[in-house]
Amino acid sequence: MRRNPERFAWTVLLISLFLCVALAIAVPLGIRSFINDTTEVALITLEVQQGTALVSLPGSDNPIGVTTQKGNLPENSTVGMDASGQAVLTVRAPRDGSTLLNVQIYGSTNLEIVQAGAPRFRQSNQPYQLTLHVESGRVRVTVAGSLDRPIDARVITPQSTTDLQEGSYAFDISNEVMQVTVREGEADVSAKGSTLPLSQGQRTLVRLGSRPDGILSPESNLITNGDFRRALADTWDVSNDLQVPTEPPGTVTIVVSGGRRAAQFDRAGFSHAQTEMRQVISKNVRDFRSLKLHFVVQIISQDVPVCGQAGSECPMMMRLDYKDADGTDRSFFQGFYSLPDPNNLNPNYCTSCGTRQEFIPIAPNFSYTFAKDDLMKLLAPTQITGITFYASGHSYRAQVSEIELLGEQ
Repeated sequence: MRRNPERFAWTVLLISLFLCVALAIAVPLGIRSFINDTTEVALITLEVQQGTALVSLPGSDNPIGVTTQKGNLPENSTVGMDASGQAVLTVRAPRDGSTLLNVQIYGSTNLEIVQAGAPRFRQSNQPYQLTLHVESGRVRVTVAGSLDRPIDARVITPQSTTDLQEGSYAFDISNEVMQVTVREGEADVSAKGSTLPLSQGQRTLVRLGSRPDGILSPESNLITNGDFRRALADTWDVSNDLQVPTEPPGTVTIVVSGGRRAAQFDRAGFSHAQTEMRQVISKNVRDFRSLKLHFVVQIISQDVPVCGQAGSECPMMMRLDYKDADGTDRSFFQGFYSLPDPNNLNPNYCTSCGTRQEFIPIAPNFSYTFAKDDLMKLLAPTQITGITFYASGHSYRAQVSEIELLGEQ
């Protein structure tokens, strides 16, 4: 028989009260923490544009050769491109499929998808967490803007860690040196306890075991409004050439596609037409050390197989006009198409362009990155006079974005 039942009753009552209060606090906090902190893997897709990518999945020792597309990649997957390869890695939000991150992967590049986390519940206030480890090679990383929550994007290399905001960034990594250039946005480059902030147009080098070298002289972009942040009419001249004047002309409008602002060429008709967008440059490049051309093309539809009977009706064609050492006007052409010729009658190059540059086939609705890093060696220009993008045919819809002509003196 208990000597003090009142004390025992009070003890039980107080313990019950404590447990009740604890549960009243812990259960909501636990539910809140579960909703706020639970994540899922974002949608990760690899699209190979040319060559072969070797994809290694976590827990597997046998790489998979990918020549077209590989979807539903998990975290900790690795991608290795062959020397002539090119691919795009896209990370999308699992809820609505919106693009969070685009990574253009060039040849001889090895990277790992360390983290691609997305909050499972809409009520969470956590950001998207996207981390890549690039061991070597070249990548172009585009961080999209998100309407519902921030994106924490990070690129880790053997030399440094770089935190990225919304924008576009170019990385070049060798065994000893990493170079990062901010095309658009802002980045924080950290190495050996030092952090260097970079803004648009700036670049830096980080050597293995060293701090960032500081802000270096930027590459000069000879293209104005190549990201289409401004109105077309301010910087580009749009025109049409119609075989039948009474038919509708084509249009060029700015659209948002895959997280990029792009110029979209549209036309629906029955006879030949050409819609072009041109920018005059008139820049002396005689003393430039390097000149690089970069842009992204997407062919949505076309009705003329390849580029027509004379190779002059591509749904997207680029013409770079320049002067050579003798002052002679010359042009460098590159055409793109998505509709093959089942009879193999149409040529694979422009027969009237003066130079034989084979067209590049692109799968419909696929974003293809064109990059030429050796124009000073390839063309030996002394002056860049202008650049033109045009669509030809009867009916076509195509896009171009991220136009850059980067020169270093």
